[in-house]
Amino acid sequence: MFAFIKKLRTFAAAHKVVATAFVLLLGTGAYYGYKGATAAPAVTKYVIQKATKGSVVSSISGSGQVEPVTSIDIKPTVSENVTKIYVKVGDRVTAGQLLVQLDATNEVKAVKQAQLSLQSAQLNLAKIQEVTTSTLLQSQNSVRVDQQNIVDASTTLMKDYVSGFNGLGGTFVNFQNVMIGLENFAGENTINKLQDNPDAYVSLLPTYLQNGASTYRASVQSTYQDAAKAYQAVLNTYHAANQNSDTVTLDALFQQTYSAAKTISDAVKASKDLLNYVVNNYPASSSTSPLPSVTNTFQTNLSSYTNTINSEVTGVGNTITGIVNDRTSIVNAQSALQQANESLSELLAGPSQTDLLSQQISIQNAQNSLDNANQDLAATSVRAPIDGVVSAIGATIGSTVASSAATIVGNGQDAAITLNEVDAAKVSVGQRATLSFDAIDGLSLAGQVIQIDPVGTVSQGVVNYSVKVGFTDTSSSSQVKAGMSVTADIVTDVHQDVIAVPNAAVKTIGGTKYVLEPSTAVDDSVISASANGGVILDAAPKMVPVTVGASNDSVTEITSGINEGDQIIVQSIASSGSTATTATGGTNALRLLGGGATGGGGGFTGGNVRVAFQHSGIRSLEFT
Repeated sequence: MFAFIKKLRTFAAAHKVVATAFVLLLGTGAYYGYKGATAAPAVTKYVIQKATKGSVVSSISGSGQVEPVTSIDIKPTVSENVTKIYVKVGDRVTAGQLLVQLDATNEVKAVKQAQLSLQSAQLNLAKIQEVTTSTLLQSQNSVRVDQQNIVDASTTLMKDYVSGFNGLGGTFVNFQNVMIGLENFAGENTINKLQDNPDAYVSLLPTYLQNGASTYRASVQSTYQDAAKAYQAVLNTYHAANQNSDTVTLDALFQQTYSAAKTISDAVKASKDLLNYVVNNYPASSSTSPLPSVTNTFQTNLSSYTNTINSEVTGVGNTITGIVNDRTSIVNAQSALQQANESLSELLAGPSQTDLLSQQISIQNAQNSLDNANQDLAATSVRAPIDGVVSAIGATIGSTVASSAATIVGNGQDAAITLNEVDAAKVSVGQRATLSFDAIDGLSLAGQVIQIDPVGTVSQGVVNYSVKVGFTDTSSSSQVKAGMSVTADIVTDVHQDVIAVPNAAVKTIGGTKYVLEPSTAVDDSVISASANGGVILDAAPKMVPVTVGASNDSVTEITSGINEGDQIIVQSIASSGSTATTATGGTNALRLLGGGATGGGGGFTGGNVRVAFQHSGIRSLEFT
């Protein structure tokens, strides 16, 4: 062995470059072998959160173009040369605005001729008037019928007064019941002995909601006072009257009753509005007490009072309307009687029925001709049928209009998008949507699905459906132009107040969904610390099977398996352990380079290593 080392040293002294490379090769291999054997195991860190409640909003997206709701080609109904064009493409116009003027010379002449023809027919009618027996008998019968109509209408009027007054008995019973109910809500202190009910309900709300509720409370107090005054006043009027009172007194009573019913209705509505505000905004959490149980009773009673008082408003209103109609019938019958008497007098010199009918037809024909001529004259002034923007001008001065004088695009727009059959099945009319536009960065407008084609179109085996989304937010719609590319995100489902966790927290194994939880609960400080790169747990996490509901791109609803506040792992971070390295054998390896011997090629064997040399360097290295 000593001889082998001596020979190796002699060779190293003669071939220093080769020996140096050899030693570096051995040292590098030894270093990485040792490092691999002594490397620390991988460490897994975890990011932990508490399960919280929130909303899971599911939506689908489709793209298309903006389309005008209305586009109208205006085609003149007369063929005349264009004399003037008042607008240009891009002008905004209003309905009725003059766009194009046609030469109206011929139409003016036609109107004048039609007017002369009508006047001639009317003059001929006046010449041929004469009386006939049948016409006279008919006129006499009309007089008798109109006389009887006056009697019948007068009788009906008196009956309506009597029945209207008798019906007020039930009305005032209902008034009394409603006013007692309003007093119980607005004037009593059922909720808090130190406050009336409206003040007590406002006090139950958090401070930030009390300002909003104060308006409703003030309305309750003012409308209740008005209702109480109106009720007492009309009750006094009612007690002072009877069914035999004169019509002036009864008319005033009915009108006062109707007005009181409306005032009481306003008080009921104000109380409902306050209660609904409190119920709808009262915080629903484990840290707040529920609203007093009497709240449900108040809501039920106020809804009943609404129906009752609305019924009375309708009933009294019908009584008033019936009396007005009766009076109108009397007036109409009197007017008809007067006309019948006048006609009877005129018929004493009456016309021939045949000649009269013939001339009436002539007059009607002349009138029709005049109407048509006026329509043609009006058609020479081409006007905008709707508000909108001029998108095209087809008229040319000096020429007739071949097709369309102008095209108007209505102000309204909607988004026409395309959805595949899977997404289309999830969409329904009325769903909310958010619209964004490729050409307008940062602009998002609210919309609503207004139309879904019932039949899809098939292209290369794919079924698509056209869906129209109307603009419900028009605050910035003036920037949007017809034809622009648009993307609609349609909200298809919203699950509110549910446990929602990040999608990364939900895992699947063998078809079973689960989440990971720390084997034992950790402190909140550990949870906070885990947000900065994760924390190491003392024990491996445990798997908790869960049932999932709705999901979107970021969160998943958990319907069972965990509760609000449970600690879950939302991210696992695997990192390499630290590596300790110890350097050995370096001095001995370098020591082989000592000495100054030189020599040619050759080989030697020492120990378990055989090394063969040649003048150009190491030829082979062999371990045996």
